[in-house]
Amino acid sequence: MMKKVVIVDDELAIRKGLRTLIDWERYGFEVAGDAANGREGLRLHAELAPDLMVVDIKMPGMDGLQLLGEIRKTDPVCRFLVLSGYADFQYAKQAIGCGVNGYMLKPVDEEEMHRELERIAAEMEDKAQTARLSRSKRREELLRAVLHGGAAAEGVGPEELEELTGGQGRICGILLLAVSSSASAGAGGAPTAAEAYGTAKSWLTEAFDTCGCGFVFPAEPYIGLLLYENPGMPKVRQRLYDELSEGLGALGLTFTAAAGPAAGSPEGLAASYAGACRLLGQRFLLGGAEIHTRLGAEVEELLAAEAEPAEKAAAAAEKSAEKLYFALDLGDKEGVRDALAEAGRWMLRQDPAEQAVKTQFAQLITVVLGKLSADGTAGMPRVQEGMPVVTGIYEQPSYQDLLRYVGSAFDKLIDAAGSTSSEPVLKQMLHFIQRHYSENLKLETLAELFKYNSGYLGKLFKNYTGDSFHTYLDKVRIRRAIELLGEGLKVHQVAQLVGYANVDYFHSKFKKYVGMPPSAYKEKPQRAEVKVGGNV
Repeated sequence: MMKKVVIVDDELAIRKGLRTLIDWERYGFEVAGDAANGREGLRLHAELAPDLMVVDIKMPGMDGLQLLGEIRKTDPVCRFLVLSGYADFQYAKQAIGCGVNGYMLKPVDEEEMHRELERIAAEMEDKAQTARLSRSKRREELLRAVLHGGAAAEGVGPEELEELTGGQGRICGILLLAVSSSASAGAGGAPTAAEAYGTAKSWLTEAFDTCGCGFVFPAEPYIGLLLYENPGMPKVRQRLYDELSEGLGALGLTFTAAAGPAAGSPEGLAASYAGACRLLGQRFLLGGAEIHTRLGAEVEELLAAEAEPAEKAAAAAEKSAEKLYFALDLGDKEGVRDALAEAGRWMLRQDPAEQAVKTQFAQLITVVLGKLSADGTAGMPRVQEGMPVVTGIYEQPSYQDLLRYVGSAFDKLIDAAGSTSSEPVLKQMLHFIQRHYSENLKLETLAELFKYNSGYLGKLFKNYTGDSFHTYLDKVRIRRAIELLGEGLKVHQVAQLVGYANVDYFHSKFKKYVGMPPSAYKEKPQRAEVKVGGNV
Protein backbone atom coordinates (compact mmCIF):
# COMPACT_ATOMS: atom_id res chain seq x y z
CA MET A 1 0.00 0.00 0.00
CA MET A 2 1.49 3.34 -1.11
CA LYS A 3 2.13 6.07 1.47
CA LYS A 4 0.38 9.40 0.76
CA VAL A 5 2.24 12.69 0.25
CA VAL A 6 0.87 16.27 0.26
CA ILE A 7 3.02 19.13 -1.12
CA VAL A 8 2.44 22.63 0.32
CA ASP A 9 4.27 25.52 -1.42
CA ASP A 10 3.11 28.91 -2.68
CA GLU A 11 5.20 28.56 -5.87
CA LEU A 12 3.35 26.63 -8.60
CA ALA A 13 6.59 25.77 -10.42
CA ILE A 14 8.00 24.08 -7.32
CA ARG A 15 4.81 22.11 -6.72
CA LYS A 16 4.77 20.90 -10.34
CA GLY A 17 8.50 20.18 -10.31
CA LEU A 18 8.30 18.08 -7.16
CA ARG A 19 5.35 16.13 -8.59
CA THR A 20 7.04 15.30 -11.89
CA LEU A 21 10.79 15.20 -11.27
CA ILE A 22 10.88 13.06 -8.13
CA ASP A 23 10.43 9.28 -8.38
CA TRP A 24 8.04 8.99 -5.43
CA GLU A 25 6.98 5.40 -6.17
CA ARG A 26 10.57 4.23 -5.83
CA TYR A 27 10.25 4.78 -2.08
CA GLY A 28 6.64 3.69 -1.72
CA PHE A 29 5.08 7.18 -1.91
CA GLU A 30 2.41 8.75 -4.09
CA VAL A 31 1.46 12.43 -4.28
CA ALA A 32 -2.16 12.58 -3.15
CA GLY A 33 -2.55 16.37 -3.41
CA ASP A 34 -0.87 19.79 -3.27
CA ALA A 35 -1.72 23.17 -1.75
CA ALA A 36 -0.61 26.78 -2.39
CA ASN A 37 -0.80 27.96 1.24
CA GLY A 38 -0.93 26.80 4.83
CA ARG A 39 -4.70 26.92 5.27
CA GLU A 40 -5.28 24.85 2.15
CA GLY A 41 -2.60 22.46 3.38
CA LEU A 42 -4.41 22.14 6.73
CA ARG A 43 -7.62 21.28 4.88
CA LEU A 44 -5.87 18.62 2.76
CA HIS A 45 -4.33 17.10 5.87
CA ALA A 46 -7.77 16.70 7.45
CA GLU A 47 -9.18 15.30 4.21
CA LEU A 48 -6.37 12.95 3.09
CA ALA A 49 -4.55 12.02 6.35
CA PRO A 50 -1.16 11.95 4.55
CA ASP A 51 1.87 10.04 5.79
CA LEU A 52 4.30 12.76 4.67
CA MET A 53 3.93 16.49 4.01
CA VAL A 54 6.55 18.48 2.06
CA VAL A 55 6.07 22.05 3.33
CA ASP A 56 7.58 25.41 2.35
CA ILE A 57 8.45 27.26 5.55
CA LYS A 58 7.73 30.81 4.17
CA MET A 59 4.25 31.30 2.71
CA PRO A 60 1.73 34.19 2.85
CA GLY A 61 -0.98 33.91 5.50
CA MET A 62 -0.38 30.70 7.49
CA ASP A 63 3.29 29.84 6.99
CA GLY A 64 4.90 26.41 7.21
CA LEU A 65 5.78 26.61 10.90
CA GLN A 66 2.24 27.63 11.82
CA LEU A 67 0.88 24.77 9.70
CA LEU A 68 3.15 22.31 11.52
CA GLY A 69 2.02 23.64 14.88
CA GLU A 70 -1.67 23.26 14.04
CA ILE A 71 -1.28 19.75 12.68
CA ARG A 72 0.81 18.58 15.63
CA LYS A 73 -2.08 19.42 17.96
CA THR A 74 -4.03 16.45 16.57
CA ASP A 75 -1.53 14.34 14.60
CA PRO A 76 1.77 13.27 16.16
CA VAL A 77 2.42 10.68 13.44
CA CYS A 78 2.54 12.55 10.11
CA ARG A 79 6.08 13.21 8.91
CA PHE A 80 7.29 16.59 7.62
CA LEU A 81 10.02 17.53 5.17
CA VAL A 82 10.52 21.30 5.38
CA LEU A 83 11.77 23.42 2.44
CA SER A 84 13.31 26.85 3.03
CA GLY A 85 14.95 29.52 0.92
CA TYR A 86 16.87 30.76 3.97
CA ALA A 87 19.92 29.23 5.58
CA ASP A 88 18.71 30.56 8.88
CA PHE A 89 19.44 28.66 12.07
CA GLN A 90 16.40 30.13 13.82
CA TYR A 91 14.05 28.72 11.17
CA ALA A 92 15.71 25.32 11.44
CA LYS A 93 15.54 25.42 15.23
CA GLN A 94 11.82 26.25 15.20
CA ALA A 95 11.13 23.54 12.61
CA ILE A 96 12.97 20.92 14.67
CA GLY A 97 10.95 22.00 17.70
CA CYS A 98 7.78 21.21 15.75
CA GLY A 99 9.01 17.68 15.10
CA VAL A 100 10.07 17.81 11.46
CA ASN A 101 11.83 14.85 9.90
CA GLY A 102 13.95 16.71 7.37
CA TYR A 103 15.08 20.25 6.50
CA MET A 104 16.16 21.17 2.95
CA LEU A 105 17.24 24.43 1.33
CA LYS A 106 15.83 25.75 -1.92
CA PRO A 107 16.42 25.30 -4.76
CA VAL A 108 15.74 21.61 -4.12
CA ASP A 109 18.53 19.28 -5.25
CA GLU A 110 16.99 16.20 -6.85
CA GLU A 111 19.59 13.76 -5.54
CA GLU A 112 19.36 15.20 -2.04
CA MET A 113 15.57 14.88 -2.15
CA HIS A 114 15.91 11.20 -3.10
CA ARG A 115 18.27 10.61 -0.19
CA GLU A 116 15.84 12.27 2.21
CA LEU A 117 12.90 10.23 0.91
CA GLU A 118 14.90 7.02 1.20
CA ARG A 119 15.83 7.86 4.79
CA ILE A 120 12.27 8.82 5.78
CA ALA A 121 10.79 5.72 4.11
CA ALA A 122 13.27 3.51 6.00
CA GLU A 123 12.40 5.20 9.30
CA MET A 124 8.69 4.70 8.64
CA GLU A 125 9.17 1.03 7.81
CA ASP A 126 11.30 0.47 10.94
CA LYS A 127 8.65 2.06 13.10
CA ALA A 128 5.85 0.11 11.41
CA GLN A 129 7.79 -3.14 11.84
CA THR A 130 8.37 -2.38 15.53
CA ALA A 131 4.66 -1.65 15.95
CA ARG A 132 3.72 -4.86 14.15
CA LEU A 133 6.05 -6.91 16.32
CA SER A 134 4.75 -5.27 19.47
CA ARG A 135 1.14 -5.82 18.41
CA SER A 136 1.88 -9.40 17.38
CA LYS A 137 3.59 -10.12 20.70
CA ARG A 138 0.67 -8.69 22.64
CA ARG A 139 -1.80 -10.72 20.58
CA GLU A 140 0.25 -13.86 21.20
CA GLU A 141 0.17 -13.18 24.94
CA LEU A 142 -3.59 -12.58 24.86
CA LEU A 143 -4.24 -15.67 22.78
CA ARG A 144 -2.04 -17.82 25.02
CA ALA A 145 -4.02 -16.62 28.03
CA VAL A 146 -7.33 -17.38 26.30
CA LEU A 147 -6.31 -20.79 24.95
CA HIS A 148 -4.78 -22.09 28.15
CA GLY A 149 -7.31 -20.53 30.53
CA GLY A 150 -6.60 -19.93 34.19
CA ALA A 151 -6.17 -16.59 35.92
CA ALA A 152 -4.51 -15.03 32.88
CA ALA A 153 -7.66 -15.48 30.78
CA GLU A 154 -9.76 -13.60 33.34
CA GLY A 155 -7.68 -10.48 32.73
CA VAL A 156 -8.56 -10.32 29.02
CA GLY A 157 -11.07 -7.51 28.58
CA PRO A 158 -13.87 -7.31 26.00
CA GLU A 159 -12.00 -4.77 23.85
CA GLU A 160 -8.86 -6.90 23.78
CA LEU A 161 -10.85 -9.98 22.93
CA GLU A 162 -12.61 -8.11 20.13
CA GLU A 163 -9.24 -7.05 18.72
CA LEU A 164 -7.98 -10.61 19.02
CA THR A 165 -10.92 -12.16 17.18
CA GLY A 166 -11.25 -9.47 14.53
CA GLY A 167 -14.61 -8.05 15.63
CA GLN A 168 -17.37 -8.32 18.20
CA GLY A 169 -19.35 -11.54 18.03
CA ARG A 170 -17.28 -12.79 15.12
CA ILE A 171 -17.15 -16.56 14.59
CA CYS A 172 -13.56 -17.79 14.61
CA GLY A 173 -11.73 -21.08 14.69
CA ILE A 174 -8.31 -22.51 15.46
CA LEU A 175 -6.36 -24.28 12.72
CA LEU A 176 -3.17 -26.19 13.58
CA LEU A 177 -0.58 -27.40 11.06
CA ALA A 178 2.14 -30.02 11.39
CA VAL A 179 4.71 -29.14 8.71
CA SER A 180 7.62 -31.10 7.26
CA SER A 181 9.85 -31.06 4.22
CA SER A 182 8.65 -33.00 1.19
CA ALA A 183 12.29 -33.93 0.48
CA SER A 184 13.42 -37.26 1.92
CA ALA A 185 15.44 -37.09 5.10
CA GLY A 186 18.55 -38.36 3.34
CA ALA A 187 18.33 -35.91 0.44
CA GLY A 188 21.13 -33.39 0.21
CA GLY A 189 20.09 -29.92 1.26
CA ALA A 190 16.78 -31.06 2.78
CA PRO A 191 15.73 -28.50 5.41
CA THR A 192 15.74 -29.37 9.08
CA ALA A 193 12.48 -29.50 11.03
CA ALA A 194 13.26 -26.08 12.52
CA GLU A 195 13.94 -24.60 9.07
CA ALA A 196 10.72 -26.06 7.66
CA TYR A 197 8.80 -24.64 10.65
CA GLY A 198 10.30 -21.17 10.18
CA THR A 199 9.71 -21.12 6.43
CA ALA A 200 6.09 -22.19 6.82
CA LYS A 201 5.41 -19.70 9.63
CA SER A 202 6.81 -16.82 7.55
CA TRP A 203 4.67 -17.74 4.55
CA LEU A 204 1.54 -18.17 6.68
CA THR A 205 2.10 -14.78 8.30
CA GLU A 206 2.40 -13.15 4.89
CA ALA A 207 -0.59 -15.02 3.48
CA PHE A 208 -3.02 -14.67 6.39
CA ASP A 209 -1.82 -12.22 9.03
CA THR A 210 -0.85 -9.23 6.91
CA CYS A 211 -4.07 -9.38 4.88
CA GLY A 212 -6.23 -9.47 8.00
CA CYS A 213 -7.58 -12.99 7.34
CA GLY A 214 -6.22 -14.44 10.55
CA PHE A 215 -3.46 -14.44 13.10
CA VAL A 216 -0.47 -16.81 13.04
CA PHE A 217 0.88 -17.90 16.42
CA PRO A 218 3.44 -20.45 17.68
CA ALA A 219 1.98 -23.67 19.07
CA GLU A 220 5.06 -25.91 19.04
CA PRO A 221 5.45 -28.46 17.60
CA TYR A 222 2.64 -27.09 15.43
CA ILE A 223 1.94 -23.75 13.79
CA GLY A 224 -1.30 -22.15 14.92
CA LEU A 225 -3.66 -20.00 12.91
CA LEU A 226 -6.57 -18.11 14.46
CA LEU A 227 -8.92 -17.67 11.51
CA TYR A 228 -11.54 -14.94 11.34
CA GLU A 229 -14.01 -17.43 9.84
CA ASN A 230 -15.26 -20.92 10.60
CA PRO A 231 -12.70 -23.42 9.25
CA GLY A 232 -15.19 -26.24 9.78
CA MET A 233 -17.45 -25.08 6.93
CA PRO A 234 -16.91 -27.38 3.89
CA LYS A 235 -16.34 -24.55 1.39
CA VAL A 236 -13.99 -22.72 3.76
CA ARG A 237 -12.08 -25.94 4.48
CA GLN A 238 -11.62 -26.68 0.78
CA ARG A 239 -10.50 -23.14 -0.04
CA LEU A 240 -8.05 -23.09 2.86
CA TYR A 241 -6.68 -26.50 1.90
CA ASP A 242 -6.14 -25.40 -1.70
CA GLU A 243 -4.37 -22.21 -0.58
CA LEU A 244 -2.15 -24.07 1.87
CA SER A 245 -1.32 -26.82 -0.65
CA GLU A 246 -0.32 -24.33 -3.32
CA GLY A 247 1.65 -22.01 -1.04
CA LEU A 248 3.46 -24.56 1.13
CA GLY A 249 3.89 -26.97 -1.77
CA ALA A 250 5.76 -24.29 -3.73
CA LEU A 251 8.17 -24.10 -0.77
CA GLY A 252 8.80 -27.85 -0.83
CA LEU A 253 6.75 -28.46 2.31
CA THR A 254 4.02 -30.94 3.19
CA PHE A 255 1.51 -30.52 5.98
CA THR A 256 -1.28 -32.07 7.98
CA ALA A 257 -3.93 -29.61 9.14
CA ALA A 258 -6.66 -29.96 11.75
CA ALA A 259 -9.36 -27.48 12.75
CA GLY A 260 -11.21 -27.28 16.04
CA PRO A 261 -14.91 -26.39 16.33
CA ALA A 262 -16.11 -22.85 15.59
CA ALA A 263 -15.87 -20.37 18.46
CA GLY A 264 -17.38 -17.03 19.45
CA SER A 265 -16.07 -16.72 23.00
CA PRO A 266 -12.81 -17.20 24.98
CA GLU A 267 -14.06 -20.57 26.18
CA GLY A 268 -14.95 -21.50 22.61
CA LEU A 269 -11.47 -20.61 21.37
CA ALA A 270 -9.92 -22.77 24.10
CA ALA A 271 -12.17 -25.68 23.08
CA SER A 272 -11.34 -25.14 19.40
CA TYR A 273 -7.62 -25.25 20.19
CA ALA A 274 -7.99 -28.37 22.34
CA GLY A 275 -9.96 -30.11 19.58
CA ALA A 276 -7.35 -29.32 16.92
CA CYS A 277 -4.56 -30.49 19.27
CA ARG A 278 -6.35 -33.78 19.89
CA LEU A 279 -6.71 -34.42 16.17
CA LEU A 280 -3.10 -33.65 15.31
CA GLY A 281 -1.99 -35.80 18.23
CA GLN A 282 -3.50 -38.67 16.21
CA ARG A 283 -2.36 -37.35 12.82
CA PHE A 284 -0.97 -40.76 11.80
CA LEU A 285 -4.59 -41.92 11.69
CA LEU A 286 -5.81 -38.95 9.65
CA GLY A 287 -6.20 -39.85 6.00
CA GLY A 288 -7.02 -37.94 2.86
CA ALA A 289 -6.03 -34.56 1.45
CA GLU A 290 -8.15 -32.20 3.51
CA ILE A 291 -8.34 -30.06 6.62
CA HIS A 292 -9.43 -32.53 9.25
CA THR A 293 -12.22 -31.85 11.72
CA ARG A 294 -12.65 -35.44 13.00
CA LEU A 295 -10.87 -38.79 12.96
CA GLY A 296 -13.64 -40.68 11.21
CA ALA A 297 -16.37 -42.90 12.67
CA GLU A 298 -14.54 -46.23 12.26
CA VAL A 299 -11.29 -44.97 13.79
CA GLU A 300 -13.17 -43.30 16.66
CA GLU A 301 -14.93 -46.61 17.36
CA LEU A 302 -11.68 -48.57 17.28
CA LEU A 303 -9.96 -46.13 19.63
CA ALA A 304 -12.89 -46.31 22.05
CA ALA A 305 -12.77 -50.12 22.16
CA GLU A 306 -10.84 -51.86 24.92
CA ALA A 307 -7.63 -53.67 24.00
CA GLU A 308 -7.93 -57.45 23.71
CA PRO A 309 -6.17 -59.71 26.24
CA ALA A 310 -2.70 -60.83 25.15
CA GLU A 311 -3.86 -64.33 24.15
CA LYS A 312 -6.67 -63.00 21.96
CA ALA A 313 -4.34 -60.45 20.38
CA ALA A 314 -1.82 -63.18 19.55
CA ALA A 315 -4.58 -65.30 18.00
CA ALA A 316 -5.77 -62.32 15.93
CA ALA A 317 -2.22 -61.71 14.71
CA GLU A 318 -1.88 -65.36 13.71
CA LYS A 319 -5.20 -65.31 11.88
CA SER A 320 -4.28 -62.12 10.01
CA ALA A 321 -0.97 -63.61 8.92
CA GLU A 322 -2.76 -66.77 7.75
CA LYS A 323 -5.38 -64.88 5.72
CA LEU A 324 -2.77 -62.64 4.14
CA TYR A 325 -0.54 -65.61 3.33
CA PHE A 326 -3.40 -67.53 1.71
CA ALA A 327 -4.57 -64.48 -0.28
CA LEU A 328 -1.06 -63.96 -1.63
CA ASP A 329 -0.77 -67.61 -2.56
CA LEU A 330 -4.04 -67.36 -4.51
CA GLY A 331 -2.94 -64.11 -6.18
CA ASP A 332 -6.06 -62.45 -4.77
CA LYS A 333 -5.28 -58.71 -4.67
CA GLU A 334 -8.64 -57.80 -3.21
CA GLY A 335 -8.23 -60.49 -0.57
CA VAL A 336 -4.80 -59.07 0.30
CA ARG A 337 -6.32 -55.65 0.92
CA ASP A 338 -9.14 -57.12 2.99
CA ALA A 339 -6.63 -59.03 5.10
CA LEU A 340 -4.48 -55.91 5.59
CA ALA A 341 -7.51 -53.84 6.61
CA GLU A 342 -8.62 -56.51 9.08
CA ALA A 343 -5.12 -56.70 10.54
CA GLY A 344 -5.02 -52.92 10.86
CA ARG A 345 -8.27 -52.87 12.79
CA TRP A 346 -7.10 -55.18 15.55
CA MET A 347 -3.75 -53.37 15.68
CA LEU A 348 -5.52 -50.04 16.29
CA ARG A 349 -7.62 -51.62 19.03
CA GLN A 350 -4.46 -52.86 20.75
CA ASP A 351 -2.31 -49.74 20.47
CA PRO A 352 -3.04 -46.88 18.01
CA ALA A 353 0.37 -45.23 18.50
CA GLU A 354 2.19 -44.74 15.18
CA GLN A 355 5.31 -46.72 16.06
CA ALA A 356 3.29 -49.56 17.59
CA VAL A 357 1.15 -49.94 14.45
CA LYS A 358 4.17 -49.78 12.13
CA THR A 359 6.04 -52.36 14.20
CA GLN A 360 3.04 -54.70 14.20
CA PHE A 361 2.72 -54.39 10.41
CA ALA A 362 6.45 -54.97 9.95
CA GLN A 363 6.21 -58.15 12.04
CA LEU A 364 3.13 -59.31 10.12
CA ILE A 365 4.79 -58.80 6.73
CA THR A 366 7.99 -60.50 7.89
CA VAL A 367 6.03 -63.57 9.06
CA VAL A 368 4.09 -63.79 5.79
CA LEU A 369 7.18 -63.37 3.62
CA GLY A 370 8.87 -66.04 5.72
CA LYS A 371 6.01 -68.50 5.12
CA LEU A 372 5.99 -67.79 1.38
CA SER A 373 9.73 -68.26 1.21
CA ALA A 374 9.68 -71.44 3.32
CA ASP A 375 7.00 -73.22 1.27
CA GLY A 376 8.69 -72.24 -2.00
CA THR A 377 5.69 -70.44 -3.48
CA ALA A 378 6.66 -69.88 -7.09
CA GLY A 379 8.02 -66.45 -7.90
CA MET A 380 7.73 -65.15 -4.33
CA PRO A 381 10.82 -63.49 -2.82
CA ARG A 382 12.98 -64.84 -0.04
CA VAL A 383 12.62 -63.01 3.26
CA GLN A 384 15.76 -60.93 2.76
CA GLU A 385 14.59 -59.87 -0.71
CA GLY A 386 11.33 -58.64 0.74
CA MET A 387 12.96 -56.59 3.51
CA PRO A 388 12.78 -53.27 1.56
CA VAL A 389 9.00 -53.63 1.81
CA VAL A 390 9.31 -53.99 5.59
CA THR A 391 11.68 -51.04 6.06
CA GLY A 392 9.49 -48.87 3.81
CA ILE A 393 6.64 -49.27 6.30
CA TYR A 394 8.42 -46.93 8.73
CA GLU A 395 8.58 -44.17 6.10
CA GLN A 396 4.81 -43.92 5.60
CA PRO A 397 3.35 -40.66 6.97
CA SER A 398 -0.14 -41.97 7.73
CA TYR A 399 -2.09 -45.14 8.40
CA GLN A 400 -3.88 -44.95 5.05
CA ASP A 401 -0.56 -44.41 3.27
CA LEU A 402 0.79 -47.49 5.06
CA LEU A 403 -2.11 -49.68 3.89
CA ARG A 404 -1.77 -48.39 0.31
CA TYR A 405 1.99 -48.90 0.36
CA VAL A 406 1.86 -52.52 1.58
CA GLY A 407 -1.06 -53.33 -0.73
CA SER A 408 0.83 -51.93 -3.72
CA ALA A 409 3.99 -53.83 -2.76
CA PHE A 410 2.06 -57.11 -2.60
CA ASP A 411 0.36 -56.34 -5.93
CA LYS A 412 3.83 -56.20 -7.48
CA LEU A 413 4.80 -59.50 -5.84
CA ILE A 414 1.65 -61.17 -7.18
CA ASP A 415 2.25 -59.77 -10.67
CA ALA A 416 5.90 -60.83 -10.62
CA ALA A 417 4.99 -64.34 -9.46
CA GLY A 418 2.18 -64.63 -12.01
CA SER A 419 0.08 -66.20 -9.27
CA THR A 420 -3.30 -64.90 -10.37
CA SER A 421 -5.55 -67.68 -11.68
CA SER A 422 -8.49 -67.82 -14.06
CA GLU A 423 -9.33 -71.44 -13.09
CA PRO A 424 -12.80 -72.23 -11.72
CA VAL A 425 -13.06 -71.77 -7.98
CA LEU A 426 -13.34 -75.48 -7.18
CA LYS A 427 -10.18 -76.33 -9.11
CA GLN A 428 -8.39 -73.50 -7.32
CA MET A 429 -9.59 -74.97 -4.02
CA LEU A 430 -8.18 -78.41 -4.86
CA HIS A 431 -4.81 -76.95 -5.79
CA PHE A 432 -4.87 -74.80 -2.68
CA ILE A 433 -5.49 -77.84 -0.46
CA GLN A 434 -2.66 -79.74 -2.17
CA ARG A 435 -0.29 -76.88 -1.34
CA HIS A 436 -1.52 -76.14 2.19
CA TYR A 437 -2.77 -79.43 3.65
CA SER A 438 -0.30 -79.02 6.53
CA GLU A 439 -1.92 -75.72 7.58
CA ASN A 440 -4.89 -75.41 9.93
CA LEU A 441 -7.33 -75.34 7.02
CA LYS A 442 -11.02 -74.73 7.62
CA LEU A 443 -13.89 -74.53 5.17
CA GLU A 444 -14.81 -71.15 6.69
CA THR A 445 -11.33 -69.82 5.88
CA LEU A 446 -11.56 -70.92 2.26
CA ALA A 447 -15.08 -69.52 2.01
CA GLU A 448 -13.72 -66.12 3.09
CA LEU A 449 -10.85 -66.35 0.62
CA PHE A 450 -13.09 -67.30 -2.30
CA LYS A 451 -15.93 -65.01 -1.13
CA TYR A 452 -18.60 -67.71 -0.79
CA ASN A 453 -21.04 -68.67 1.91
CA SER A 454 -19.35 -71.56 3.73
CA GLY A 455 -22.45 -73.81 3.67
CA TYR A 456 -23.00 -73.27 -0.04
CA LEU A 457 -19.31 -73.78 -0.84
CA GLY A 458 -19.33 -77.06 1.13
CA LYS A 459 -22.20 -78.38 -1.01
CA LEU A 460 -20.47 -77.35 -4.24
CA PHE A 461 -17.27 -79.01 -3.10
CA LYS A 462 -18.96 -82.32 -2.26
CA ASN A 463 -20.83 -82.38 -5.57
CA TYR A 464 -17.54 -81.79 -7.40
CA THR A 465 -15.28 -84.23 -5.50
CA GLY A 466 -17.70 -86.75 -4.02
CA ASP A 467 -16.24 -86.02 -0.58
CA SER A 468 -16.94 -83.43 2.06
CA PHE A 469 -14.25 -80.81 2.54
CA HIS A 470 -12.94 -82.43 5.74
CA THR A 471 -12.89 -85.93 4.25
CA TYR A 472 -11.03 -84.72 1.18
CA LEU A 473 -8.49 -82.88 3.35
CA ASP A 474 -7.99 -86.00 5.52
CA LYS A 475 -7.35 -88.12 2.41
CA VAL A 476 -4.74 -85.70 1.08
CA ARG A 477 -3.01 -85.64 4.46
CA ILE A 478 -3.03 -89.43 4.89
CA ARG A 479 -1.67 -90.00 1.40
CA ARG A 480 1.22 -87.67 2.20
CA ALA A 481 1.67 -89.39 5.58
CA ILE A 482 2.10 -92.75 3.80
CA GLU A 483 4.88 -91.24 1.68
CA LEU A 484 6.67 -89.75 4.70
CA LEU A 485 6.45 -92.96 6.74
CA GLY A 486 7.96 -94.77 3.78
CA GLU A 487 10.87 -92.32 3.93
CA GLY A 488 11.62 -93.41 7.50
CA LEU A 489 10.23 -90.48 9.49
CA LYS A 490 8.85 -91.10 12.97
CA VAL A 491 5.09 -91.16 13.52
CA HIS A 492 4.93 -87.97 15.62
CA GLN A 493 7.04 -86.14 13.03
CA VAL A 494 4.74 -87.21 10.23
CA ALA A 495 1.66 -86.13 12.20
CA GLN A 496 3.04 -82.61 12.57
CA LEU A 497 4.15 -82.37 8.94
CA VAL A 498 0.76 -83.31 7.50
CA GLY A 499 -1.26 -80.98 9.73
CA TYR A 500 -2.29 -83.05 12.78
CA ALA A 501 -1.19 -81.40 16.02
CA ASN A 502 -2.55 -84.31 18.09
CA VAL A 503 -0.75 -87.64 17.47
CA ASP A 504 -3.64 -89.74 18.80
CA TYR A 505 -6.01 -88.01 16.39
CA PHE A 506 -3.57 -88.77 13.58
CA HIS A 507 -3.57 -92.45 14.65
CA SER A 508 -7.36 -92.65 14.43
CA LYS A 509 -7.50 -90.95 11.02
CA PHE A 510 -4.69 -93.11 9.61
CA LYS A 511 -6.34 -96.31 10.79
CA LYS A 512 -9.69 -95.17 9.36
CA TYR A 513 -8.30 -94.74 5.84
CA VAL A 514 -5.43 -97.29 5.75
CA GLY A 515 -6.88 -99.99 7.96
CA MET A 516 -4.00 -100.12 10.44
CA PRO A 517 -2.19 -97.74 12.84
CA PRO A 518 0.69 -95.72 11.39
CA SER A 519 3.22 -97.58 13.56
CA ALA A 520 2.12 -100.93 12.10
CA TYR A 521 2.24 -99.55 8.57
CA LYS A 522 5.74 -98.23 9.22
CA GLU A 523 6.90 -101.74 10.21
CA LYS A 524 5.25 -103.62 7.30
CA PRO A 525 4.12 -101.17 4.63
CA GLN A 526 3.86 -103.89 1.97
CA ARG A 527 1.02 -105.60 3.84
CA ALA A 528 -1.06 -102.41 4.23
CA GLU A 529 -4.38 -102.13 2.47
CA VAL A 530 -4.33 -98.52 1.28
CA LYS A 531 -7.85 -97.13 1.04
CA VAL A 532 -6.76 -93.64 0.00
CA GLY A 533 -7.75 -92.94 -3.56
CA GLY A 534 -10.85 -91.87 -5.41
CA ASN A 535 -10.84 -88.11 -5.96
CA VAL A 536 -7.57 -87.39 -4.14
